[in-house]
Amino acid sequence: MDLHHNIFYSYRGPDTVGVDRDRQLENNLTKALINTLSLGGEAVWRPFLSELGLADATGAKFLLQRRDLPSGSAVTRRDRVLLGISKKRSAWVPDRGVGADGTYEGVPDAWVYGDKFAVLVESKVNDGDFSQGQMQAHLARLQSIEPKPPEITLKTWGQIHGLFGSLLPSLTDLSSQLLVRQFIEFLEYSGMSEFTGFRPDHFHYFLLHEDEDARRWIREQVEYFAIDVLASLQKLAPFYEAYDLGNLKLADSSCWVAFGPRGGAYRRVTHQTMSLTSDGLRVFVNTELKSATDRLKSVLKRSHVPFRAALQHLHAFEPFELVLEERVQRQASLYDYTPKMQLHSSLLVEATGDVAWEAFAQTAQLLPLPYLRIERLVRPPTLMADPGNAVQYVVEILQHNDAVVKLLNE
Repeated sequence: MDLHHNIFYSYRGPDTVGVDRDRQLENNLTKALINTLSLGGEAVWRPFLSELGLADATGAKFLLQRRDLPSGSAVTRRDRVLLGISKKRSAWVPDRGVGADGTYEGVPDAWVYGDKFAVLVESKVNDGDFSQGQMQAHLARLQSIEPKPPEITLKTWGQIHGLFGSLLPSLTDLSSQLLVRQFIEFLEYSGMSEFTGFRPDHFHYFLLHEDEDARRWIREQVEYFAIDVLASLQKLAPFYEAYDLGNLKLADSSCWVAFGPRGGAYRRVTHQTMSLTSDGLRVFVNTELKSATDRLKSVLKRSHVPFRAALQHLHAFEPFELVLEERVQRQASLYDYTPKMQLHSSLLVEATGDVAWEAFAQTAQLLPLPYLRIERLVRPPTLMADPGNAVQYVVEILQHNDAVVKLLNE
């Protein structure tokens, strides 16, 4: 994949982190929005303005990085809107006592205006909220002697993505379709669209993984997916307090995210993990650190029958692989992993006898530091078949896994 084939996506230069990168992305996103509205024509800008309560707007024009309209007349418009677009839902509220003196020298990111309306656009791409002083200065710029005050509309880039996505099927002009489709894709590549479903690019990245922007996009996509999954898990049990996202490096062959107790506490118990790879999404119960594996050994010693029954029930829902490895400490927090056993869940049912189960139970007891995974691989075609259902499909697997998690954490 190459994100730069998108007509809006740009090379960002050496500054890949921090304020400079955010400012560059912020400017590019606003420019892409304004160019899409302007070049897409009325079929594009009218629905956008209708979303802001300006359904009767006519003759829309567009400006970037200007303090005011060409005639300095924003305050003379009948309808005035301060539009704030941010990455996360904003909690900003106006304070009538701040910013009205005009001492804040902020320049609006963009304007959309006509004879009877003016929309001042301020955008934000990082996780923080809008600056109080900046937004108050923008609001003061729209204040009029008219009794009707300016409207304040706060949107997320994810909501903007959804708006343009719903607009796309109705467009008949090919150039407008291209612009809107490319803008939607640009929002996704920039990490502003939240999770919108798996597609081939998510898996192809791990075959080459040589592009820093693509690496950042993959990690953001996994995090957005994890946020949606966690929301469902938290309804299931209080055990799932948070998620932990791995630091995806360019050379890594997977990007993982774990669910369980907050902070590092999840590592000390059996928990659940997802790992995105080139061949799909691996979803597994994970028992690794000594405190967790000691519980595993205890369960196998005192109550292996309920444990085996739980695994058989899990197999009845959907087959899985039981993977057992040995961990050997190499340095303070670095371990070597040696595969010891991999069993298909069909070998654990009663009809196959006890040989496989006894081999697993004995091996787990004998290993000083065993590492257990109860793992399923969800293939790309399954994940992509119904993009809107991917989260629920994975959540259903995790919900069935939870019975084993609870048993191993007793």
